[in-house]
Amino acid sequence: MVEIIPKPLPKPPSWLNTLFYISIVLLLIAISSFFILNQFQKKAAFTIQNLELLLTNTKTPERINLEKTLAGYQKNVENFSYLILNHKLATKLFSFLETITHPKIYFSNLSFSSGGEKLVLKGQTEDFQTLGQQFLIFKTEPLIKETNLAEVAMGKEGKIEFTFNLSLSSEIFK
Repeated sequence: MVEIIPKPLPKPPSWLNTLFYISIVLLLIAISSFFILNQFQKKAAFTIQNLELLLTNTKTPERINLEKTLAGYQKNVENFSYLILNHKLATKLFSFLETITHPKIYFSNLSFSSGGEKLVLKGQTEDFQTLGQQFLIFKTEPLIKETNLAEVAMGKEGKIEFTFNLSLSSEIFK
């Protein structure tokens, strides 16, 4: 059967219409809230910027002098910290030498460079064999980078006088 008169469309439920209108209202509220909050955020940023500018402009001469003084103190503390961390204890050199010196060797002069790596030892011993043993002790010591027997001579009393040039590791002083 063919109908010529169209049937009326079914009406949607009323809750669907209500939901549609509520959604439109919420969308409009969200969009307007975005623009309102954006304006508040711009005003707050402008106010913060003005307050920061006001604070930087209101520094008194006493405050400026105090900041300069504190910056000088801070630099002194940093310099002191650097010195303490990089300080070398030269006294450790003596205990180190005591442990590696041959019992028949006598050092009469010790020269130490300010950098702490070069050491010149002048001394004397009774014979060349002892001197050779001391040279081997220095050569085999891992904390001595380089050993050089710079001078060897016969002394007035028949003893052997010598000069060692040593290059030391910085680990000795820590």
